[in-house]
Amino acid sequence: MGCDRRIRVWLCASVALIVAPAALPAQQLIAGDTLHLRLVDRIRSHHRARPEVHALVIAPLATANGRSIIPPGSVLSGRVTGGGKERFAGKRHWLGLELDSIAVPIDDPAHDTVRAAVSMRIVAVDDARESVDTAGRIVGPPIPSMIRPKRDWAIAALGFFHPLGAIVLAATIEGEVAERHRAVSLGAGTELSAVMTGTTTLARWTEWKPPPRIESGAAIVSNANADSIAASAPVHAALRERNAPSDIIGIAVIGSAARMRDALAAAGWTRAVPMTLHSDIVTFMKAAKGEGYNAQPVSELVLGGRTPDDVYEKVADTFVRRHHFRVWRWPAGGAKDDVTALWLVAATHDTGLMFSRQRHSFTHTVDPRIDLERDKIVSDLVAADRVAAVSYVPRAVPPGGAVVNGGRAAVVTDWRMAVVVLK
Repeated sequence: MGCDRRIRVWLCASVALIVAPAALPAQQLIAGDTLHLRLVDRIRSHHRARPEVHALVIAPLATANGRSIIPPGSVLSGRVTGGGKERFAGKRHWLGLELDSIAVPIDDPAHDTVRAAVSMRIVAVDDARESVDTAGRIVGPPIPSMIRPKRDWAIAALGFFHPLGAIVLAATIEGEVAERHRAVSLGAGTELSAVMTGTTTLARWTEWKPPPRIESGAAIVSNANADSIAASAPVHAALRERNAPSDIIGIAVIGSAARMRDALAAAGWTRAVPMTLHSDIVTFMKAAKGEGYNAQPVSELVLGGRTPDDVYEKVADTFVRRHHFRVWRWPAGGAKDDVTALWLVAATHDTGLMFSRQRHSFTHTVDPRIDLERDKIVSDLVAADRVAAVSYVPRAVPPGGAVVNGGRAAVVTDWRMAVVVLK
């Protein structure tokens, strides 16, 4: 019996040695893993000092089976490694950023974080001006040639027929040129993506779990559940002109108006100012100077004939590129301070400018992959710890699908609505 017992112990130990190495990679960050970050500190290319920099993880990184490795709220630390201006080619301003350590929160009375060294490279910056080159440097746009005969002839010709138009065009172009001479400057709140270039093993698993799904059949708003909300909500908002279909309603939020404002502020979203003559003038002046405008106005859409109750945005440094969404209380006339108030959200990501034949004016082009914007808003709210529960509910696909950018691109979506219950 003693011999049999020793054999059993040896076999168990052997199995443990075989199984343990297989389980370890699940606790690892490996090359190719992508982290989505938000800067906590401002960084600039023209500072001689090389300050320490911190960035917050804003979207979870999980294993294939859904277990969280890096939760939102983890903090990456590093430093600015250099900055300046290229001597040749486009003479771009540039900035080097290295993030080399991570602090992951864990649920442990003795230790609140697990720390580890990391090796990663910045691959994208959510900004209208800057981009990331193959070396991982954050770079501004190239400086254009100072010889611009076509521009000068265009301004002269326009000035002959429309002097005011010539002044506006000249101011806009000069503002664009001045913008290209500006050093790289990324404020706190700027969002980045970084890719792991090596393997990092974490000493402990995090205990963070994503918000639970809304229980099937649970009444959450006026005896309505997530399925019935998705089935009964309008598919899209509309342009005021001719009631033409516009942005898709992709999110439903349950919570009071005050709770929603607090959650979105914590998630880094800014309330847009109303579209007025004053805000239009400020927008033009900012665009002419190549400057950002965090509260810039958003064009009106209607839902059931009503303008939005609120509009939120994240402006990526300039007027050209921004995240934004419109919010309507649904149904109309419902109490806004009720914790079970229902809000419908239409979100898009502006990526450029185009001329709209429908509006007879310039408007933004949007990314047709609208699910990315839906998921970004949900991730931002989760990262801010403001989500009690969330479910993604399938919706009926409208005949003919949907299009964006004046019919030039088909919407890319899985036709699911995110139903979010706020804390």
